[in-house]
Amino acid sequence: MRRSILILVVLLAVGLAGCMQPPQQDVTLKLDKATFMPGEKANVHFTAPSTFDGNAWIGIIPSKVPHGSEEENDKHDLAYQYLNKKVSGTLVFNVPTEPGSYDFRMHDTDSDGKEVASVTFTVKGGDGTATLKLDKAVFSAGEKIVVSFTAPATFKGNAWVGIIPSSVPHGSEAENDKHDLSYQYLDKKVAGTLTFTAPKKAGAYDFRMNDTDTDGKEVASVPFTVK
Repeated sequence: MRRSILILVVLLAVGLAGCMQPPQQDVTLKLDKATFMPGEKANVHFTAPSTFDGNAWIGIIPSKVPHGSEEENDKHDLAYQYLNKKVSGTLVFNVPTEPGSYDFRMHDTDSDGKEVASVTFTVKGGDGTATLKLDKAVFSAGEKIVVSFTAPATFKGNAWVGIIPSSVPHGSEAENDKHDLSYQYLDKKVAGTLTFTAPKKAGAYDFRMNDTDTDGKEVASVPFTVK
C-alpha cells in the first residue's frame, strides 16, 4: 500500500512539473501591411522558440526562390538580421528598391538549418508614375534624408531630383536648376531611393523631380522643413 502511494506521489510530482514548464513559443512573422514603396522601412514582428540558435535569422528573399532550405535562402537574401536568442520583437528592414514580390523568411539557424516561417510583401513601382516620398517632414540641419521615388521608364538618363527652396515657383526645370542646393540624376531607374544631406540653413524646402536636365519640366515634388 505504501509503495502504491509513493508511486502515485511521484507521478503527481512529475505531472505538476510538466504543467509548470513554460509553453513552447510559436514561430510567427507578421507585417503591418503587404505593399511598400521602394526603399521604404518595414516593421517585421516575430515570435520564436528559445531553443533556436543565436544565429537564427530573418531575411528578405525574392518570392521566386523555392521555400524550405536555409542554405538556398542564404544564397539569395538581399538583407538579413539575427534573432540573437530573442523570442519575440520587431526588426526594421528597408525593403528593396526594385519593384516585385518578396518574402521575409525566418530560419532556425545559420548553419545548415531550415526555413520555419515566411510572410510575403510587394514593392510597388515602375507603373509610369512620377512620385517622391519622405518618411518624415522635419529634419535637422545636416541630417541625412532618404527620398523614395518612382519614375516613368521614358524619362531620360539625366532626369533629376534636387533640393529647392520652397519660395522658388514650381513648374520650370530651368528655374529649379538655377536654385537647386544639391541634386542627383535618376540614371534611367524607375524606382529606388536617393540619400541627400539636409541644408544647413533652417527653412522650407522641396525635393523636386524634373524629367530631364535639358529644358525639361518639374513633374513631382514633396516639401520638408529644416529646423
